[in-house]
Amino acid sequence: MKKITFLRKLKKTLEVMDAIEAEEIVNEYKEYIEAKMKKGISEEEAVATFGDPVELGEELLRSYRKKIQKRADPIGDFTKKIMDTIDKIIQEISQKNATEIAQFVGELIVILLIIAICRLPVSFLIDLGKEIFNILSNPLNRIFYLIWRFVLEFSYVIFSILVFVRIFDYRFLNEKKEKTTLKENPVKERKEIKERKEEKRKSYYVGESIIKVLVFLLKLFSIFILFGVSCYLIGMGVVLAICVYLLIQGVTYYGIYIVMLSLFLLGTIFFSVLFNFVIDKKNNGIHLFVHIMLAIFLLGVGVVLATFEVSETEFINGVPNDLNTETLTEELTMTKDTVFIGNIAHYNVDNSLNIIKVDYEYYPIGTTMSTAVRKDGNFVYLRWNLKKIHVGTELLKHMIHDLKEKKVYNYNIEPTIIITASEDNIARIKKNRQKYYANETNYSSCEFVRTYQVEMVKDSKNENEMSVVLSEYLEDDLTTIHLKREWAEDLEVGSSYEFTFRTFQPYIDTDIDSIFEENEVIQVKKTDKVGMEQRKDSSCTIFY
Repeated sequence: MKKITFLRKLKKTLEVMDAIEAEEIVNEYKEYIEAKMKKGISEEEAVATFGDPVELGEELLRSYRKKIQKRADPIGDFTKKIMDTIDKIIQEISQKNATEIAQFVGELIVILLIIAICRLPVSFLIDLGKEIFNILSNPLNRIFYLIWRFVLEFSYVIFSILVFVRIFDYRFLNEKKEKTTLKENPVKERKEIKERKEEKRKSYYVGESIIKVLVFLLKLFSIFILFGVSCYLIGMGVVLAICVYLLIQGVTYYGIYIVMLSLFLLGTIFFSVLFNFVIDKKNNGIHLFVHIMLAIFLLGVGVVLATFEVSETEFINGVPNDLNTETLTEELTMTKDTVFIGNIAHYNVDNSLNIIKVDYEYYPIGTTMSTAVRKDGNFVYLRWNLKKIHVGTELLKHMIHDLKEKKVYNYNIEPTIIITASEDNIARIKKNRQKYYANETNYSSCEFVRTYQVEMVKDSKNENEMSVVLSEYLEDDLTTIHLKREWAEDLEVGSSYEFTFRTFQPYIDTDIDSIFEENEVIQVKKTDKVGMEQRKDSSCTIFY
């Protein structure tokens, strides 16, 4: 039989085998035959030493199936392989002297150091994502940031495990390769070559088994991640639809739109990579790289544009002036020890009243409000409920109109609680609340005073406000805040003023921006106090 005929029949018999392994076997027998022919044996005699190619192929297939069955269950002997690996490491260390052991430990430290250095770009991307997502309002910014951080942290952990296993396996568990020589007996020759190959792969098998188990667990876990990424993409799809709607309505925040698009593209890329990993489909490296670079480029362009757009936007802690409030009223009785618990904003004196009139003023856009006053002994809890929260047509029109003018209002859905009562009852209410809220475990609406010096007063885009530049004693920074025009117009540059704030928070921030954003200015009074004499309340002095 000719060599070409033998190899063709052998290859046909091995068709059910993995194509690459079958090709390797056929090439090996081709080399065997050619090696024998170089020793003076004829082609037919060299081929005859291997017997019938079909029978040989079937024998090889039986060995192949046994090997596949053995490989198909890496989890079954996972514990044994781990123990073998530990024994091998102990054996390797026991054969080393003190210098070699120190070198071994040093190399391990270097590997861990390399993995730790790879954490730096991950930390940078996490911080970058936090800054980018802060453009969005709460809670969207936090949701997207947590997803972004989880993806990066999870990717880094997997990368670290795979890198450590690969380097450790290659550096410390890999055995030296052995040269192979051809033998006269082809069957024995084939057996010895297979044994040498198994020996050569043996050092890799433990690492490969561990990696296979890790990959299996990762695929299982990736399925749950895919669900989360799917929800993210659905949410981003809704956000993009809103962006398209706003663009059609004439809202020109192009930078934010581009940022949303790039985040959606990055999500689809991550979903594609993760999905291909689960189904064992290879990713096209070039296409993947191009898509990632395109998404990152769009993200960078969007962030730059959004920064300029946000800087031109006026953020107003309140609602538009053309919105009217609605009122819900509760009539309550008052005793000597009654304590009204809740965020009372104002008191109105009406000496003709024998009862306590509690008004809940709220903006009806998007909400359906109801009172929920609850009495418990001497305590009266001034609570309320939102039966429904929705974005109605009127609210949507207001928001779109505001965004066109580069204005963002704080549509606070909480009602303003106003108490109307006689002067004596109001005094009694304040006294009881002062006693109740004076301890550290309770807090409610209260007042505090901070002193600032006016450095500059300038006009603002908002006709109801002016921009004021303030400084604080012993602080070098200058801060620009927005103040009601009726107060700002009377301010004198270079003079100090006591700003009285109303707050509903259990703490007072020291940052000027935060104080003016989170609290309400209710009074501005010029002061002649200087230096350490100026008032800088760190806690409330008057409780409502």
